[in-house]
Amino acid sequence: MDPFFQALMELILFFIIFPVTFKAMMSFDLAKHFQKGAIWQIQIITIFLSLALSYLVTRTFAWLIELSTGLIN
Repeated sequence: MDPFFQALMELILFFIIFPVTFKAMMSFDLAKHFQKGAIWQIQIITIFLSLALSYLVTRTFAWLIELSTGLIN
């Protein structure tokens, strides 16, 4: 697979998966693990966890696509 196309596909996939993981992270109640009034810390942790989870899911999908195209060719 062309490296440019693969990078473009991963970027598009990341921006599709990120809102889904962000919405999923919003369903967790992280406030019980922080002090009262630590709103910006909770928001930062939610964003970083969403970014990390999005990256892992994107890399997994990209690896599966690369593996399947490698088996076909």
